[in-house]
Amino acid sequence: MECPSSPVYQTSVEQKRQAQSAAKRRHLGMPKLREMLRDKCRIRIMDARKNNIDSNRTLQLAELKELLRLELIEFDHDLELEMHILEELLSDVNEWYALGEQSLETLYVEPDASATEQIVLCPVCQMKPLSKFKSSSYICECGIKFEHSADLKRLEQLLQKQITTHEMNCTQALCFFIEPSTNALYTMCGTCDYFSSV
Repeated sequence: MECPSSPVYQTSVEQKRQAQSAAKRRHLGMPKLREMLRDKCRIRIMDARKNNIDSNRTLQLAELKELLRLELIEFDHDLELEMHILEELLSDVNEWYALGEQSLETLYVEPDASATEQIVLCPVCQMKPLSKFKSSSYICECGIKFEHSADLKRLEQLLQKQITTHEMNCTQALCFFIEPSTNALYTMCGTCDYFSSV
C-alpha cells in the first residue's frame, strides 16, 4: 500500500463557511448560553444598581431624620424661649399695672384734715410729695433736688401761676425739669415753646 505524499482535500466554499461558523460558535459559546449569560449579567447589574440606590436612599433618609430631629430640638428650644419672654412681658405688664394703680391711689389721696403741714406734689414726677431739705432746698422721693428761696406755700402758688399762665395760650401740659448747673426749677412746653423759671 502506498501512501500519498501530500493528501489533497476537496473542500468547497460552503464547507469552509460551515467550519468557520462552527469554530466561532465554539469560541463564543452557544447562542442560548450567551443569551442566558447576558440575562444573568443584566440581572446582576440591575440588582447592584438597586442596592446602591437603596443604600443611598437609606443614607439620605438617616440624614433627613437627623436634620428633622435637630430642627425639632431647636423649635422646642425656641418655643421655651418664647414662653419665657412671654412670661417676662406679662410680669412687666402686671408690674406696670400695679405701678399705675399705685400712682392713681397716690394721685387721688385726700389730704388729711388734721395735718398741719401742707403737701405739695413734686412738679417733675407728679407723684411724690415735696419736702423742704434745708432753708432753700427741696427734695422728693423720686430723687429730684432743687434750690428755691420760697417756702412751701409760696412755691405751690408759683407753680400754679406758671400752669395757669401757660394754659391761657396752650392746651398741652407743662414739663418741669431741673437745670443741672444751677439746680433751679424750670418749665417748658414742647408745643408752644413756652419756657420760664419758677
